[in-house]
Order: sequence, then structure tokens, then C-alpha cells
Amino acid sequence: MDTSQDFRIRMAEKAIAELEKLMQNVKVQRRKEFLKELKTMQSYVQVVKYSYMPPEQLAQLSEFSNLVKKAWEIRNAIKNAEKDFNYVQANYWLEYVESLPVLMTRGEISRAYEAIRYFSGEITNRVEIGGLWLCTFDCNFRLDVVTNSEAFKPGRYAVVAYLPPRRFGDVVSEGMFVDADLGKKGELSIDEIRGLDAGEVEAIILNILS
Repeated sequence: MDTSQDFRIRMAEKAIAELEKLMQNVKVQRRKEFLKELKTMQSYVQVVKYSYMPPEQLAQLSEFSNLVKKAWEIRNAIKNAEKDFNYVQANYWLEYVESLPVLMTRGEISRAYEAIRYFSGEITNRVEIGGLWLCTFDCNFRLDVVTNSEAFKPGRYAVVAYLPPRRFGDVVSEGMFVDADLGKKGELSIDEIRGLDAGEVEAIILNILS
């Protein structure tokens, strides 16, 4: 596999770059230590990127497992930080790196939208905020999702693309609705993901990586 072009590894590389900026502003002790750890993680990502190993073998690569472990350690170390937008973004990117072993079980992928996680669940609440809707989404855990579509109403099942958080005024959206109803709660399989109309998600991921 050409790991240098794999969208998941490119997203992990982007994660480290974003984290190096975000950790400057996350209100937490040991900031210098975490920034040093991120430099180490960056070196791990480069080894993984140019390993040219198939996805199922990456887990055996020490740099891959160390990368995931470091992300888990930092994410747990900052969990008591002030939950501002810098923290929310940092938590997302650390969680992304932490989830790489699961993402790699998808095998080889060819589209950018296949590089992130998706969750199916039920909209349980909706509040209007300045012409937008803030929806509470239950997919066996809670996500807050902002949409401009009135179609996403309480009681409806939907799918959320778990994208980097976005801020809309005073609220944060933790993903984006994809127009699909799988009638279940939980994470989607790669086959279910490939059945989605995810052109907009594809464009967002490519923009993130550009």
C-alpha cells in the first residue's frame, strides 16, 4: 500500500500539525512536555507514512503503536483542562490518532471520506440558534451537531460524519449530518460508509488536507 498517500495517515499528519498549534493555547500544565511529545509523534508519523506496509501489518510497526499510545497518554493527561474550543479541537485530533488501529481495519481505501468515523443514531432534541439548528444526537454517546436543515428533527434517525469540530457563535458542532437513515445506534462499518452519499464530506476532508 502507498502509505504516503493514504488519507488516514495524511489525517494523522495533519493532526500533529494542528496539535502543535492548539497545545500552545490549551489551558493545561506540562505544555512544554506535551509539545516535545508531539515532536516525537511527528517522527513516528513519518516512519509510518513511508513504511509502504499494508494496513493489517501497520499495527505490528512499533512506531505506529507508539504513535497511538502517545495520543492516548496526552488525551488522558489533558482531560481536566478548561473545556474551551482549543481543548475541543485538540481532543478531536488526539482521538483521531488514537483511533488509527480501528480505522486501519478497513483495509485499503481510495476515497478521502473513508478516512473518518461515522455514527448512526437518533436526534433527541433540537434548539434554534440564529437561523441554524443545534441538534442533540444519541449514537450510544452524545454529539452536538449544528445544521441549517429543518429536516433533522427530534425522533429522526440519521448519520453523523465525525469531522473536526466547528464553532457557530457560542456553540460547537461535533460533526455533520449525512442524509441517511440506518435505523440503529452505533458506529458504521466500512461497507455502510461506502453506501453513503458523502460527496460533501469528501470535499471537506480534501480541503483539510490541502
